[in-house]
Amino acid sequence: MISVIILQYNNFHFTKEAIESFRKYHPSEHEIILVDNGSTDSGWENSISHIQNIKLIRLESNLGFGPANNLAAKKAAGDILLFLNNDTVTTESYLEEIEKEFTNNPGIGIIGPKILNPDKSLQLSFGNFPTLMVELVDKILYRLVDKKSKTITGYFEKKYSAKQFAQWVTGAALFIKKDLFLSINGFDESFFMYFEDKELCKRVSDSGYKIMYFPAVSLIHLRGGSAAGPKKKFLDQMYRKSQIYYYTKHNSKFEQIVLRLYLKISGKKIG
Repeated sequence: MISVIILQYNNFHFTKEAIESFRKYHPSEHEIILVDNGSTDSGWENSISHIQNIKLIRLESNLGFGPANNLAAKKAAGDILLFLNNDTVTTESYLEEIEKEFTNNPGIGIIGPKILNPDKSLQLSFGNFPTLMVELVDKILYRLVDKKSKTITGYFEKKYSAKQFAQWVTGAALFIKKDLFLSINGFDESFFMYFEDKELCKRVSDSGYKIMYFPAVSLIHLRGGSAAGPKKKFLDQMYRKSQIYYYTKHNSKFEQIVLRLYLKISGKKIG
């Protein structure tokens, strides 16, 4: 059985659509665990009160992505965990295909499906572990894809059509064996948000398991809308803080020094 873990912090209208669309294509043979990470908006419980058979975990404050998901994983009954963003929309049945892939390939530790935008265009959802060069190239490519560059978009549509091993897959929809997840102590709780999915994949890979991108199934990721003002400033600081921590944990001293020098020169706040 697969345990679906959905984490929310406000934006419960996304959560409602995520659960309802998932249940439309998966009426049975799973459990859903909803973790409310200390939401400050009122009324979210009323919005999902009609949804039956979900485990609800209420947290008094926002613990961050990793700690909240780790708490839910320990309470999960399934042998496979699906960490599913609350701003996702399910458009097809996919649990059976995922279970078959894990069964047929015991060396796989994590599976990531194809992730699409609401207009069905491609989101870049897997890649190589962060290094200075990888991040620079990715930043350029992501912008070109977002701007709908035909050459780049065509290249990635072809690349993303094939099942393949990757170094990481996005945490927006990430399947992992529960026993493996618990054996490596889940998400590193030093990350409040950002980089925790890549870092989890790094430790799974270091443990000898494969990370698979699996485009036979797909879902839509709304990406939660835009952030501006104080919220954007906070998110930018969290991103840099997590980036530095990841580099400190997994990358060379040289890359750590160059990263900090770049952030200082560019005037980017760490937090």
